[in-house]
Amino acid sequence: MTPPQNRVVLVTGGSAGIGRSAVARLARDGCRVVTCARHGERLEEAIGGLPGVTGVVADVADAADRAVLVDRVLDEHGRLDGLVLNAGLGWAGLLEDMPGEAVEGIVALNLTGAIELTRLSLPHLLAAAGAHGRADVVAVSSAAAWSQVPPLTVYSATKAGLHGFVKGLRREVTARGIRVHTVNPFFVRTEWLARGHGHPPESDADARDRLSRGVSPDLVADRIASCLTAGRARTVAVPRWAGLARLGELPPIGRTLDRVLSARADGIRRLAARSVERRTR
Repeated sequence: MTPPQNRVVLVTGGSAGIGRSAVARLARDGCRVVTCARHGERLEEAIGGLPGVTGVVADVADAADRAVLVDRVLDEHGRLDGLVLNAGLGWAGLLEDMPGEAVEGIVALNLTGAIELTRLSLPHLLAAAGAHGRADVVAVSSAAAWSQVPPLTVYSATKAGLHGFVKGLRREVTARGIRVHTVNPFFVRTEWLARGHGHPPESDADARDRLSRGVSPDLVADRIASCLTAGRARTVAVPRWAGLARLGELPPIGRTLDRVLSARADGIRRLAARSVERRTR
């Protein structure tokens, strides 16, 4: 088995938030990391000085960029041992208020992009598993995958889809040496909401006023790193109590949420609008 310090890992969305923390953590562990983001200046700011880290300007929602990204990993390192599917966007508000292009963009990145990048990576991950005893896919999902609530209906749908994809993929590849994990955070202190509403920070200084409330992305990065060395496939909630969101899948609780939340749609709309305004002004 390839020692952790020699593994080649591709991490998407490495310029900020969870991805940035994960790249730094894996670099400290001695992994050779390739990461990507859509904006090169911010990516350089994030990875500057990190040993063994390569940055690629690429959009995971774009088919051509996905192919370029995998090719860059192979050209530079000759193999791929791990894939961390982190890049994602969110949009807060009711579906009726949501622009069609926002729906398409979130689905293209959070779900289609993750599945397609995995498909392109899979032959190389299988080769690594055959040669070195294991390979890993870590999908950064969300507690929203288990309990879909407004104002994050479309975001939640993409994470529920990602959750289903992971379950199916496990049943394809587990016996062939690939461990497929999900890390499911509750709210995390990142830029995801500002980015999803078209206001990506231009620098670290600009990002300070755009961060959502939540746990540190470093905590999520620790869970990602632990999945890459775990003895079996894992589904992890961050913090652990966030796993209680699974109760939302129980029919009695689900029916209660249907009634209670739908009766408060106008209040949810106003609350979401205030939250977005604070992070995009």
